[in-house]
Amino acid sequence: MGNSVGTLSKVVIDGMTFDVFPDSKVSYNPSDFEIEAQVTTGDAIFKMTKRIPAMEGLELACTLNQLEILKEKSNSVADITLAVEFADASIYRSSGRIKTDNWESDTGKISVDLLPKRGWTAFLA
Repeated sequence: MGNSVGTLSKVVIDGMTFDVFPDSKVSYNPSDFEIEAQVTTGDAIFKMTKRIPAMEGLELACTLNQLEILKEKSNSVADITLAVEFADASIYRSSGRIKTDNWESDTGKISVDLLPKRGWTAFLA
């Protein structure tokens, strides 16, 4: 398992499976809060701001047909199902929205951020 810790296997967006580029990685901050310490004359006061545990920077292999479907889903106001599978067979699932970034015609690579409505449910291997 040592080499496969952060390696992505596949991503499923609203039932549509996407292959992941071998060099693709996901940036995921599992903390529910952004914590900031504020200085006082006594003990520090901690400001905790709720945040979305997004999975960002996924680079997916995407055909033109899939690109048009992703475009519709990223512009929709309806929640969709999201799942990320890692090489060790661990899966994270949620529902929420997606944010798409640039698509590259030469490779078919598209950058996608997964934005869960609440959080992720982990099914660990």
